[in-house]
Amino acid sequence: MTDDSQGSPMSHIGDLLERTLDPVSLDEIDQRVLTILSEDSTISQRALSAKVGMSAPAIADRVSRLERNGVIQRRGIEVDWSALGYPMLVILPINISGHVDGRVVVERLQSLPHLTELLVLTGTYDMMARFRLRDYSHLQELLLEKIWQIPGIERVETMLSLGKVRGEHPLSRLVLPQD
Repeated sequence: MTDDSQGSPMSHIGDLLERTLDPVSLDEIDQRVLTILSEDSTISQRALSAKVGMSAPAIADRVSRLERNGVIQRRGIEVDWSALGYPMLVILPINISGHVDGRVVVERLQSLPHLTELLVLTGTYDMMARFRLRDYSHLQELLLEKIWQIPGIERVETMLSLGKVRGEHPLSRLVLPQD
């Protein structure tokens, strides 16, 4: 159903994607610094240096280098969405019809205030959108008045999260050397 003169609806989406960086060489100290910061981004440099066993200025230099190289993109907080009144995590796999520019669909989705993440996919679906909502009436409003009104959205599934499984931060499994 794709009009060959326009190409795939996803053909220009790549222009909107975040760029990927080449891997950065990390030594064991860098890996420990990243793991500690991923667990507590508010830790002081003095406390971080004590945990790593280096001076605070040396740690500051390492953190600055990791930031310059794009390994650390920002430091932040993790919120409890329930405490903010948005306990419902809704995941919407989306297919886009072949007669629209996918960038327009992306722009419309990004304009929705409760969108927390939008991913471009390969496989069965073109995109996956994550929303934080208050309750089922909020979900109904999102679907009926917002999502289903976006021209070019061909198919949407609705998945409700039942909760997040507790576990260690994934960064510690990815960057620390495995014994």
